[in-house]
Amino acid sequence: MIASGNRPFRILLLDNTREPSSFGSPNLFRLALSTAPAGAEILVRRGPDLDFLTCPDPDALIVSGSITSCLPPYEEWVLAQDEFLKRHMERRTPVLGVCFGHQALARCLFSKEGKSPALAKSKRAEVGWQTMRILGESPIFSGLGREFVSYQSHYEEVTTLPPGTVHLAESDRCSLQAFQVKGAPVFGIQFHPEHTLEYGEAALKRKIEKGERGDWILNPGLGAKLYQEQTGKLIFGNFFKIAQQR
Repeated sequence: MIASGNRPFRILLLDNTREPSSFGSPNLFRLALSTAPAGAEILVRRGPDLDFLTCPDPDALIVSGSITSCLPPYEEWVLAQDEFLKRHMERRTPVLGVCFGHQALARCLFSKEGKSPALAKSKRAEVGWQTMRILGESPIFSGLGREFVSYQSHYEEVTTLPPGTVHLAESDRCSLQAFQVKGAPVFGIQFHPEHTLEYGEAALKRKIEKGERGDWILNPGLGAKLYQEQTGKLIFGNFFKIAQQR
């Protein structure tokens, strides 16, 4: 999708975070800013505040993570955002959903087919540095090897491939780490490629100090050996390249 007229390429970041310290999804914003097309405009709108409803139509849409559950009962803003996402998928707006955003896209895809969303509490939560295995060919993962490492932080997940999608990646604990809508620039990823080494290590330390279950913790203190900075840059750079072709 090429921006019309003389206006810049418009990216909408739907910020679904709930903690004031995370408002604006700064890690997502930083990564989007560093990989977006030259001169692009990034608009940040708060999902829980519903201020995205009056936002100008974007050329690309990024949906952030959240501590909000992807399971019912749903808050009003979650239902409103689902309808917003469905409209943009129908318009073939390029969309990249991260963690909660990935789960929201899946929920929308099941709902569009009149099916109950296949989402559930994780049997084995992932908190820390995890290896993903690429299963299907997709331009979103162009430049990555068959395996890559990214930070994880989720307690819920998509359990069945959504209707009309291609399975793109898995991990040892979560079979649906990524999917793409067939023939459309709509992608969901469960992991957090936007998190830096420093952020990931600090977040993992806080989780451990707060008493996180030991069997959920992944590779504590090994971030310096496992973190791959190029992962996030490649995935987001690829997404924006795809979006520009629409």
